Amino acid sequence: MRRALLLALLLTAGCGEPAVDFALPQRGDGQVLLDDAGILSAQVERELRAASENGVDVVGLTYETEQANRGEANRAGQRVIVDWGADVVLVAVARPGDFASTVDDREDPADRQRAFGLEAADPYAVSRDVRERIAEVVVPEYAADNDWDGAFLAALDELALAAAEEAS
Repeated sequence: MRRALLLALLLTAGCGEPAVDFALPQRGDGQVLLDDAGILSAQVERELRAASENGVDVVGLTYETEQANRGEANRAGQRVIVDWGADVVLVAVARPGDFASTVDDREDPADRQRAFGLEAADPYAVSRDVRERIAEVVVPEYAADNDWDGAFLAALDELALAAAEEAS
């Protein structure tokens, strides 16, 4: 009886991660950036396009959501890979207003909720170490100052460096 009850509970509880909190539109021809948060410049789009023209379809995504965290960013990246067919996705998410907030805007500076994720269609194409270094070391240096262009451009530079090292 306990096993049946436990099995029924597991089947009805639903396992897994929450759904991505963003309605991803269809990809436009040649589209490499969906800057829904409006935080990136044309330079980032040019650099994403240049990376994609070199054989790797790299896409950028930014948006705001109440559930901004690293898991949300990573799930959104996987969704872009599936829905848009991208090879690599750079994602920045934040709670509404937190892309531009400063530590001085908050009673508790740790209250800002922003995250950056990097997902690859082929997990061997961009190693876990590289993805974690970009998300946890490189990007935070720029994000601390709300330099989202710098964060995306530095991530692209790190990807290019990792690809060059892999090729040699």
